[in-house]
Amino acid sequence: MTKRIGVSVVACTFALGALLLWQRQASAQNQAAPAVNEIKMTVKKYEYAPKEIHVKQGEKVRLLITALDRKHGIELKEFNVKSELEEKKETAVEFVASKAGTFEFKCSVFCGMGHGGVKGKLIVDP
Repeated sequence: MTKRIGVSVVACTFALGALLLWQRQASAQNQAAPAVNEIKMTVKKYEYAPKEIHVKQGEKVRLLITALDRKHGIELKEFNVKSELEEKKETAVEFVASKAGTFEFKCSVFCGMGHGGVKGKLIVDP
């Protein structure tokens, strides 16, 4: 009888230790992964909507962009972003807003006479 109680205590202690270790690892993973700021956008001749985006420094940003009328693109040089946007298809563009400031994004695929005006601002707050 005493032997069974001893084995049960050892087994419970082992299970409790494993549970605590698992909780600690899960907590560390949640703290390590930055929150994702998802922003839905559209682009068409000759504008992005919204034209101005605000995020916080250090955030992981996911732009969900739909080109409404034809193939477009997006380029944000300071964060090494350059992507083609297929017509009527939502495209996810991800980056980390690692530095504060105001940055211009623009269409990277020629879309007609107003192509040079297809621009917007990314404002990264510290």
